[in-house]
Amino acid sequence: MRKIALLLTIMALISIFTIPATAQDDMTMPDFIQHSECQVDLTGGSVPIIHLGDTSGSYAAITQPLLAGLADAAAFFNARGGICGAQILVGDEYRVDTGGNPANVEPGYTRLKELNPDVLVLYSSTDSVTLRPLVEADQIPVLISAGSIRGLYGEDAMTPGWVYATNPLYADQFAMFCEYIASASDMYPEPTIAYFGWGGPVAEFGLAAFTPESIAYCEELGVDVLDEAYAFLPIATVDSLTPLVNQAYDDGANIIYVNALATGPVRIAEALEQEGLLGEFTLGSANWGLDSSVAFLSMGSLSEADNLPVVNGLIGSMPFRWWSEVQHPAIQLLIAEADKNGRAPTVRGISYILGWGLVDTYIEMYIQTANRVGSLDAIDGVAMRETIENMVYSPLDLYAFDFQGGGLRALPNNRIVQLRFLNATRDGVATSGDDAFKVPLEGGATYYPPIIVPLYPADGSFQPAPSMLPGMDM
Repeated sequence: MRKIALLLTIMALISIFTIPATAQDDMTMPDFIQHSECQVDLTGGSVPIIHLGDTSGSYAAITQPLLAGLADAAAFFNARGGICGAQILVGDEYRVDTGGNPANVEPGYTRLKELNPDVLVLYSSTDSVTLRPLVEADQIPVLISAGSIRGLYGEDAMTPGWVYATNPLYADQFAMFCEYIASASDMYPEPTIAYFGWGGPVAEFGLAAFTPESIAYCEELGVDVLDEAYAFLPIATVDSLTPLVNQAYDDGANIIYVNALATGPVRIAEALEQEGLLGEFTLGSANWGLDSSVAFLSMGSLSEADNLPVVNGLIGSMPFRWWSEVQHPAIQLLIAEADKNGRAPTVRGISYILGWGLVDTYIEMYIQTANRVGSLDAIDGVAMRETIENMVYSPLDLYAFDFQGGGLRALPNNRIVQLRFLNATRDGVATSGDDAFKVPLEGGATYYPPIIVPLYPADGSFQPAPSMLPGMDM
């Protein structure tokens, strides 16, 4: 029955990459974007999007597309009036590249603070922990697409601060992954998870989901989790990972959950393939592991079993709309704009989508705040924090923005999906490299466009992930 349900889900994706994208050349605002009415004319003003993070180190595969998404979205909305007449600014002077070096975070923040930001955007859980006391003292709210409990709730995990995450906590994502595994007992009759995550300077992200609460939740569902996490660095090679995957196999694991992004899931899959163990494991990951960057980085690593990239079948979180959901008007718009701006397949990932969502979020935040305080000059971090905590909005209808009056620091909605690859006729999922849709790239490489298949809930809808904060009711 479960295989039949999966086939029906795939058939629901029959028009993937075949629906023509909707262009907006007439300079009107699409009907599905519903901003609050402008009660204050902001013409002549400007709103910079000020952000700090790694755009040239380990996170570059994710963050470079973010910069493209911000630029394309700002140009699109500025051509349609900006924010009640104010222009959205996204130039290099409004960001700091840390290069992934923790030593650059505080100096970068000091420089950006001179711009008097009403709100700051961060990328990294590690940076959110570093800057948490500083932004609180300076009363600057932070938006981040990450999910460290320490960054959002402090060392005691019970003190909400000035940092707000637009995706579920990583521990909550791991718990929802376990819910899916437990719900599919016919496919996973004796599930045992080995948790792999980035360690060292990025352990705040890589080990963020491996908490006593998430482990206990999984165990209660009947999903065993090995006692120790397998930590590795972003620079890890396949050869350095093979002892870890062999150890996981020897320890009785049949599922590997990878809390990493970009090269992280790819190197684990490559190590499993090299050791002849890929077919022995189900691979899972956090939302960043389901990115198209993972598909791009794995395009030269094909499995002997099906001649598809080794990450084929990766399962994990997807708390927002994604590229292959082309029936959705926002995805049609983003495809059209990415085409118009000549964005390569490598750019069309999660963070490009989130760049658009962030710009649309800024527009609604500034409209609501200006309406309340009366002018652009009267907006500060305190006023913006009030808006963030009380605004109920759906940026481009990609995800739900609702921090429930300040009761939350991470948006809870999530779903579990599977990363697969498009077939040659573009009407379903490839079963092998022979029937896969292939895109030739410069230099002779071949790209396999990824698609997602909803698993939990099966209809692809969003539902709150279980909370793994200490003191929750299990």
